[in-house]
Amino acid sequence: MFSKYILPILLMIVTGPVLAQEKLVEKIEVFPPSVQLDSSRDFQSIVVQATRNDGVTEDVTIPAGMAFKHSEFAGLERVESDAGTSVRLLPKLDGDTVLVVSYGGQQVELPVRVRSAATEPPLSFRMDVMPVFARAGCNMGSCHGAARGKDGFRLSLFGFDPAGDYHRLTREMPGRRINLANPAGSLLVKKAVGEVPHTGGKRFEKDSELADRLIRWITAGAKDDLKAGKEIPKLLAVDLYPPTSLLEGDHATQQLVAVARFSDGTDRDVTDLVWYGSNNDSSVAINASGNAASGQRGESFVMARYDTITVGVPIVVIPEKITFSFPETEGNTWVDDLVDNKLKSLRIAPSEVCNDETFLRRVTIDLIGLLPTNEERDTFLADQAPDKRSKYVEQLLNRKEFVDLWVMKWAEILQIRSINNIVDKKGALLYHQWLDRRIASNQPIDDMVRDLISASGGTFENPPTNYYQAERDTLKLTENVAQAFLGMRI
Repeated sequence: MFSKYILPILLMIVTGPVLAQEKLVEKIEVFPPSVQLDSSRDFQSIVVQATRNDGVTEDVTIPAGMAFKHSEFAGLERVESDAGTSVRLLPKLDGDTVLVVSYGGQQVELPVRVRSAATEPPLSFRMDVMPVFARAGCNMGSCHGAARGKDGFRLSLFGFDPAGDYHRLTREMPGRRINLANPAGSLLVKKAVGEVPHTGGKRFEKDSELADRLIRWITAGAKDDLKAGKEIPKLLAVDLYPPTSLLEGDHATQQLVAVARFSDGTDRDVTDLVWYGSNNDSSVAINASGNAASGQRGESFVMARYDTITVGVPIVVIPEKITFSFPETEGNTWVDDLVDNKLKSLRIAPSEVCNDETFLRRVTIDLIGLLPTNEERDTFLADQAPDKRSKYVEQLLNRKEFVDLWVMKWAEILQIRSINNIVDKKGALLYHQWLDRRIASNQPIDDMVRDLISASGGTFENPPTNYYQAERDTLKLTENVAQAFLGMRI
C-alpha cells in the first residue's frame, strides 16, 4: 500500500540536500595574470584559484588542466618539496605563447613571453644574494639586523644598506666569512646550513637553492655589483597573488606567489625568497614557502617582505558547512558599511543595536574616560530625537575631558616627563602644552608626528625637540621611534 510513496520519499531524502548544497565553480583565475621569462635560469611559479558560487575560493593548481598553444617556447615543471607540489613555467626558445588552463568547466588563458632564453646572466649581490639573508631571517631585528648586530656580525636591518653589508661580509674579517678557495667551506655557508655552531641555528638545508646561490656567488669571486660597471635595476614593486582568498574549514590551503618588478622592465619569481608572516596564526598559518593553511574562523593579513618592500593580502577563513543569512542593515556612516562588508565576508551576523543606556555608558567611557552623570543619563534617555546619539558624540568630542584623556595617552607614548639634568620641568611643561594645543585644535595625527620628528632648535622655543632631549642614545631613540610610530620592535 505504501510502496508507491517510498521511492519518491527516498529520492527527496537523497537528492534534496544535495541539490541545496551543490557548489559549482563560477570562475577560475591564474596568477600572476601574465608571465615574462628573461633568461635561461628564469622561471615563474603559477597558481590557479577557483571561485565557487558561494564565494569560497580553492587552490586548484594541481588538478587543473594545462597546455601550451605553442609548446616550443616554454615548458611546465612540477616541483616537489616539503610544502607540497608547485607548478613552474620554464623558458625554451624566445617567443610568445599562451598557456590554456581549465578546471570545473571553466577555462582561462595565460599569456607567456620568453626573451633571452639562451642567456645566463651572472649572479648579482644585491638581486640574488641579499634576498637570501632576508629569506633566512638573518637581517631581521632579532638577529644580525639588530642595531648592535649579533655575535660580532651585523647586517643592515631588512637589507637597507647593501653596500655596507657587502663590506662587512668580504672586508671586515678577510678570509674568515668568505673563502674563495673553498666556497662551500665558507663560514657564511657553514653556519647557515648548520655545519658549525650558530646561535641562530640552521637557516636552510645544504642542498637547498639558497645554499647553492651563496656558493655560486662565492665561486664566481664574491663580486660587488657596483664594481661591475653596470647599472643595477631598481626594485619598483612586489606583487603578491592571489589578491584575496576565502577559505572554508580548518584544512584548506592556498599557495601564494610573489613577483618582484624592476626598473629595467624585467620581473622575477621571488616566491621562495620573500619572508612571510601572518598577523593571526590561529586563523591562517603561513610557512616559509608561502603556503597558507586555514585554521579557526577569522581573518588574517599575510605579509611578504622582499628587499625593502613589504606587501600583504587578506585571507578570510569561515567554518565548513555553515548556514548564513545577513540581515538588512542601514549604516549611519561609511565606517558602518565597511564593518558590514567585513562581517559578510566572515559570515557573521551583526549584533543588535544596543539600547540607549548601554550606548551612553560605552561612548562616554571611550571618549572622555568617565562615567556619565545621573543628570546626563536622564537627559539622554528622555531625548526622543532620532539623531541624539551622534549629537551626544559631538558634545563629548568638544569637552575638555576628551582633550585631557588623549593628551594623557599621547604624553605616555612620547614619554613627556622631567628628567634630572636632561629635561627640566619648564621644558617638559612646554612640551606638554604643545601637545595639548595640537590635540585641542584637532590637528591630524600624521601632521603632528611629522612636526615632532622634524623638530629642530631650542627646547623652549620649539618644545617638540624635547623628544630628542629625553633620549640621547641614537640606537635607543631609533627603537623608540619604531615602536611608537611604526608599531614594531627592532
